[in-house]
Amino acid sequence: MASHIVGYPRMGPKRELKFALESFWDKKSTAEDLQKVSADLRSAIWKQMSEAGTKYIPSNTFAHYDQVLDTTAMLGAVPPRYGYTGGEIGLDVYFSMARGNASVPAMEMTKWFDTNYHYIVPELGPDVNFSYASHKAVNEYKEAKALGVDTVPVLVGPVSYLLLSKAAKGVEKSFDLLSLLPKVLAVYKEVITELKAAGATWIQLDEPVLVMDLEGHKLQAFTGAYAELESTLSGLNVLVETYFADIPAEAYKTLTSLKG
Repeated sequence: MASHIVGYPRMGPKRELKFALESFWDKKSTAEDLQKVSADLRSAIWKQMSEAGTKYIPSNTFAHYDQVLDTTAMLGAVPPRYGYTGGEIGLDVYFSMARGNASVPAMEMTKWFDTNYHYIVPELGPDVNFSYASHKAVNEYKEAKALGVDTVPVLVGPVSYLLLSKAAKGVEKSFDLLSLLPKVLAVYKEVITELKAAGATWIQLDEPVLVMDLEGHKLQAFTGAYAELESTLSGLNVLVETYFADIPAEAYKTLTSLKG
């Protein structure tokens, strides 16, 4: 019987990542030191799952802060106050969004559903210039593959990402975040295309908001989003995951027409 795991603790058996992050934030170690600890942890995790006989091993579940912030970086959706001017988003901008810096405050943090975990809330509005600004998902897939482990890349789903966001300062609270879906999907298509080119045969899209009691237009957003992604996802085995509970029947109907 084939086995699959949706994610894996990333802190390390001796909380190596926690200590590496604190050392980096305190300027007692370099970015290279942090990246070395991170890569060693990812390697150990993938090796452990492989040796345990797990067939479908996830990648891109590792984060230096949280997966939603990673997705904000992937989409290039950096609030203007952090001075991001384009290109690949590095640790300075990433951690400024998460923790603030000497000049500007951090983005809002809120609870991840009803768990004890938290995530950094994206700040979005009609003027956000989405761009493919972090290649982390593809890089970590390639990293695992180089170690002999063919993984299932995991992305926060596009609809959940938008519904977990908030209107940026100065944007009307009534702004429809789902109106940004076409722009967000354009970046997702780039990421998926690059994953396929790297050799991925599976992809997991985490859509945890599907366990919520969603209004009709929000459910319809899933239909539109995944219909739009269908041709890009062609040739891949696609797993839409909630990991909190089963997908409600009405939401399931919006996804069953998707064929990998």
